[in-house]
Amino acid sequence: MFVQTKDSFAYAFRDGIEALTSLVPGSYHTTAPNGTLLALTYSVIPALNPIVVPQADPDSDEVATLAGLAARKAGPVPWSVRLRGEPGERLREIAARHGRTTATSQPFMTATVDGARAVDASVRQIKGDEFRTFATVVAGVFGAPPELVSAVYTAEVLDSPQVAAFLAETPRGEPVAAGVAVITGEYAGLANIGTLPAFRGQGHARKVTEALLSSGAKHFYLHADEQTTGFFERFGFATAENWTMLTP
Repeated sequence: MFVQTKDSFAYAFRDGIEALTSLVPGSYHTTAPNGTLLALTYSVIPALNPIVVPQADPDSDEVATLAGLAARKAGPVPWSVRLRGEPGERLREIAARHGRTTATSQPFMTATVDGARAVDASVRQIKGDEFRTFATVVAGVFGAPPELVSAVYTAEVLDSPQVAAFLAETPRGEPVAAGVAVITGEYAGLANIGTLPAFRGQGHARKVTEALLSSGAKHFYLHADEQTTGFFERFGFATAENWTMLTP
């Protein structure tokens, strides 16, 4: 049986970013010969305009080439460099040359799930006709303008078979929690999982996560932080390694 490795999850993350970017209207992406990806959704969130470096040993020349391309194509939109572990001196120099001097470490968590989990009746998968509702909930969870979210999670994106978006609702049908998976084959990347502040502590995010883990993939990954690693460990996730994101 093939054992999933840090490399396989890292490349799956790159593929997930490429898949999402390819769905966003007006986006741009290109992959260099050795596998480094530049993906521009033109969001104002740097993490959604990344150079993704999936190799354990980064190709600095590729990063330098794509950084120059990002500087030309992104315009005023902030972009980032996302890589495994700590960047070496050469990569820091390349990033600093383009003003990417802030380094943030992110736990990269992975899990393999055998069999579907029970999905609570209060959670349902949505499609593109509800993209504004999804954007409103995600924006409320993370304190962002709804139009920022809907610019990425458009109707076209939510209608794609590669995207599984879920909402959790109260018994009165009020949407209170959300989450999304981007699926590439047997892998799925989870993101934007959370509950509106007034409804936290009631299990809504747990129910959304269980639904996401039943979205058709087998191997799952996500970027967490110190506050959320414990939550995801309850579902079988473990920190495989840390990634660094370099931003302005």
